Amino acid sequence: MTEDELNKLLLAGKIAAKARDEVSLNVKANAKVLDICEEVESIILENKAFPSFPCNISINSEAAHYSPVINDEKRIPEGAVVKLDLGAHIDGYISDTATTISLDAKYQRLLDASKTALEAAIANFRAGLSVGEIGRVIEKMIRTQGYKPIRNLGGHLIRRYELHAGVFIPNVYERGLGAIQSDSVYAIEPFATDGGGEVVEGKDVTIYSLKNPNVKGLSARESELLDFIYTHFNYLPFSERWLKEFSTNVDELRNNIKNLIKKGALRGYPILLEIKKGVVSQFEHTVIVKGNSIIVSTKSL
Repeated sequence: MTEDELNKLLLAGKIAAKARDEVSLNVKANAKVLDICEEVESIILENKAFPSFPCNISINSEAAHYSPVINDEKRIPEGAVVKLDLGAHIDGYISDTATTISLDAKYQRLLDASKTALEAAIANFRAGLSVGEIGRVIEKMIRTQGYKPIRNLGGHLIRRYELHAGVFIPNVYERGLGAIQSDSVYAIEPFATDGGGEVVEGKDVTIYSLKNPNVKGLSARESELLDFIYTHFNYLPFSERWLKEFSTNVDELRNNIKNLIKKGALRGYPILLEIKKGVVSQFEHTVIVKGNSIIVSTKSL
């Protein structure tokens, strides 16, 4: 990892933390999810970075992957538990962070479970340690507080322009996942729930990414859209909201996205729902492993 790469990672983390901390104050009952996410993304752009992925705002039993669509009218309900998940990148060097806001004090212990699990995971994170041992730390901390970790969600290795780079950081103990590597970047994100401890895919998809830019048999318009996506986002996730520069015809745009998924050019990320409709909390930081040191790039300013 060069000094220039490290500096870009640190700046991307600082910008994401700024957006997270400022916008989380605006998560209130009846606020539009579209307004919140557009504010997050605007702060990132104003600070000369780009969103690593569309801002996620997942409510109650939604664990992840809800991002508002064009003209989205969804609002935050009274008493909600709201996960705000976002990231910034500079030249493909990525940060990823999340916080949870509860609008009902009765869920504070649930929030504390995932937040203290994150703190414990970071305190134990070091090069050479088994990845599964981090899962053990997270699981123990969440269960000690009377909740369940979500076993099929977790953190991940991050590489340049690659948000999920193949290594999974579990929220429960697992064997055979290898060791934490020096000069690497990881997202650690404990999820806690009062439900079943597992997520399933919902029917709605609001986030996409490039899968194969070389698919044959596309229409001229589909090819143009695919080129636009690759040029603007590379392989990072994107929202239909970010394609308004390409087309203002929403129905045409959505139809082209569906066709590109069917033809294998794009992939969609369904909303993830707690299997027993339990409420979910999440906290997340990006951690840079540099030699024997650990740097949390997304800590509050």
